[in-house]
Amino acid sequence: MVRFRTVAWYHGEVTTIRAEEVRIPRHAREAVARHERVVVVNHERPAFVIVHPDDTAAGLPGTRRGRPLREALGLLIGAAIPDPGFADDMEAVLADVGPAPEGPWARS
Repeated sequence: MVRFRTVAWYHGEVTTIRAEEVRIPRHAREAVARHERVVVVNHERPAFVIVHPDDTAAGLPGTRRGRPLREALGLLIGAAIPDPGFADDMEAVLADVGPAPEGPWARS
């Protein structure tokens, strides 16, 4: 029987379980001790990431990646306008290259 509890940790909440209640392979424990992330896969897809507790302060749950929408829109507004001749240039290049193969990964 696996028991767990939710506790306040750093600046957020996490659910904890006791290490002796799950089997963590030695090479995974050693990698975490070296501050490497360990990805646990299920059916060849990532399911969990095990990280060293000291490495989680920067990546707390709830922290958002990327830029705020207002900032991103400001960057787009300040960007250069598209080149009106770009489409013509691309059509000329495609005409020189010839038709694409039927299969996108087929040898040309």
